[in-house]
Amino acid sequence: MNETASSTCTLAADRPDWLDWALAQPGRSHWIEANGSRLHFLSWGFDASDKPTLLFVHGFRGHAHWWDFIAPWFTEHYRVVAMDLSGMGDSAHRSEYAGTTLALDIAAIAAHISPAPVIAVGHSYGGSRLLRACGERPDLFQRLVIVDSYVLFDDEQLPAEPFKVRGGHVYPDLASGAARFRLIPAQPHAIPALVAHVAGHSLRHTELGWRWKFDPDLPAGGARETDGRQMLARVKCPVDYLYGERSVVVSRARAERVVNALPNARGPIAIAAGHHHLMFDQPLTLISTLRALLATHSARL
Repeated sequence: MNETASSTCTLAADRPDWLDWALAQPGRSHWIEANGSRLHFLSWGFDASDKPTLLFVHGFRGHAHWWDFIAPWFTEHYRVVAMDLSGMGDSAHRSEYAGTTLALDIAAIAAHISPAPVIAVGHSYGGSRLLRACGERPDLFQRLVIVDSYVLFDDEQLPAEPFKVRGGHVYPDLASGAARFRLIPAQPHAIPALVAHVAGHSLRHTELGWRWKFDPDLPAGGARETDGRQMLARVKCPVDYLYGERSVVVSRARAERVVNALPNARGPIAIAAGHHHLMFDQPLTLISTLRALLATHSARL
């Protein structure tokens, strides 16, 4: 396993004090060879082996740095890890992306980072891959928190993306590339400093210039299966399900359908005024809600 200190991007943006506190504690980068690929993850307090492990999984075309301003708030009680799925962030690209393959990325990281089952939080596409991972390898997961995640059932089709994403563009510098960063789906509220931070970690420098880290050959909408009900039925550990009250991805009816299909679920819990990307418009509410849910951990086992 290789590891380096992860640098913090300092693109200009007004930053609240709580964000400065979080970003003053950057995660440490690690790479492992697992699941037939090179996978990257960030850690906070990784050497605190006496603490349980908390794993964060990002959404589609995202990366581990989406959790940079969330993860440090949990280090008092947990060893915290945020991973990059294949083809995203600093993990390697693949020739093919199956839904099960990315779920097994999560399982590989979970097995590597902790000898005991982990607690895991998955947002959006990462939540659906986390549920699949738990169904495939239930021995690796103690408890899940799923955040505004769309699960596809066998009587449905995956909604089309709002526009074609072209990930191969080359920019002359980091600032011009980061200025093109967009949330998909778009939402009317997002704290600019948070967007700027994540945008700055979304590109890498190449011989030609700055390019997006995600693989432009990722399948539109993300590889996923239509057996949502069967997949959820296999998840036996406790699950908390959160969603944004104003999310355009997960409606109340959708959230209820997911919860009702899980054997041991609590929720759905709506984040008031929240949109799909809750870490950008309701970060403190998301942090406090996760902390409150995790505080009830022992009572639910």
